[in-house]
Amino acid sequence: MEEKLICSHCGAEITDDDYSMVNGQIVCSDCVERYCCTCDRCGATIFDSDAYGDEYTNLCRYCYDNYYTRCETCDALVHVDDAYHYNNSDYCSECYHDIANENSAIKEYGYKPEPIFYGESQRYFGVELEIDGAGKDSDNAREILDIGNEDGEHIYIKSDGSLDDGMEIVSHPMTLDYHKNYCWAEIMKKAVSLGYRSHQTSTCGLHIHVNRICFGESREEQDEVISRVLYFVEHHWNELLKFSRRSEYTINRWRHVMATKIRLKQLWIKRRKATSEDTPLLIFATIVQLSSAYSEERLN
Repeated sequence: MEEKLICSHCGAEITDDDYSMVNGQIVCSDCVERYCCTCDRCGATIFDSDAYGDEYTNLCRYCYDNYYTRCETCDALVHVDDAYHYNNSDYCSECYHDIANENSAIKEYGYKPEPIFYGESQRYFGVELEIDGAGKDSDNAREILDIGNEDGEHIYIKSDGSLDDGMEIVSHPMTLDYHKNYCWAEIMKKAVSLGYRSHQTSTCGLHIHVNRICFGESREEQDEVISRVLYFVEHHWNELLKFSRRSEYTINRWRHVMATKIRLKQLWIKRRKATSEDTPLLIFATIVQLSSAYSEERLN
């Protein structure tokens, strides 16, 4: 008498060899379809309850243990060939680079931490000082950071592709009084002693950022003040060019002055013809929109 085949999962009798072996057990095709999946690496049939991986990848226990790992930070599934190893832990690419950048003395160019505000005022200034000539060197960066951050994190250092062989010192927002009493002199002395230069180069700049809210409480008030600053720069361009100590060629790398002047002239003609009290503000806002990049002009 022929032995009957019984599905180990549902107990149904199996006919016509319509079954699969799953973990050494006989499972009918209906149960395979409803309760099993295929390992994406080796092709073995496994119960859903025994599958490892994530919502995109099904794995048997053997393949999971031998060919995959989990990111220590975000728990993402990572193939061992794609995993990054740091301090005896595995990481996905994104988390590893975040950790490496956080622990590095020289951050990547796009690094932007949560700002720390120092001093009490409505007006805060952030400084970006480029230094060049002595290398994008982590040891040098740490010596500068040790001085600047002795009493808390006040500065960080970033890469800057516009420099030949240097880096950029960036401050957290500080009031003017706080900046004046901060250890900038000691930082500069250390940078010079390490071989860096800033003013005496053709690559470096000093960039000052100011918080928008100091220009007014509303967006309209802020835009009007910014537009007046833009007009002041345009109106006194020759004087500011001398003040910046840049050549015409160098400063035009950062700004297309003629196009801006022409557009400003057109807008001021419209303003003179306007009769509504609201029109000047609208024109100012238009200037700001057209010159948004210029509102962060890198004048040194």
